[in-house]
Amino acid sequence: MAASKPAFLLDTSPLSVLCGFPVAGKGSPYLHVIMQYMELVLTNVIVNEIQGSGKMARVISPFLKSTSIRVITALSTPETIDSIYNVYLGAGERSVIKAALNLGLTPIIDDKDAFLVACRFGLHPMGFQDLIVHLARESNMPASIAIEIVTATFKQFPAVYLAHTLEMLK
Repeated sequence: MAASKPAFLLDTSPLSVLCGFPVAGKGSPYLHVIMQYMELVLTNVIVNEIQGSGKMARVISPFLKSTSIRVITALSTPETIDSIYNVYLGAGERSVIKAALNLGLTPIIDDKDAFLVACRFGLHPMGFQDLIVHLARESNMPASIAIEIVTATFKQFPAVYLAHTLEMLK
């Protein structure tokens, strides 16, 4: 029996990176590659945010139709996230944090404020580059693919992260 793939809950920004950058020489977005090594979970709020977003919506649509991406309904608890953080975090970020708390999934969040709020609630979120490192180390994604993804997308992240991320992939 094949081992199940780890499930991760993505916010809009990391999802955008996966949809916006093509695999070298193939033209298909990295989302196609990464789905081999993880189960992608999105809240319905994130799905609604990306509808009509051009390229990202076009890339995600076939996955949603085939149900290879798990979509979950945004939860209402804990209410503190909406009542206190609604001014500081978007609806998608708040839905990802609440879903991670309720379902025990690891959220992938690149927004600094949302990342810190998730930590304050006891979650252990990952940034996009940490997800790639995790998949290379724990889910048998070839290091060469991980290095390609990290180097192709590095301008989306603070420059100081690149050298450290590449070191972790050695």
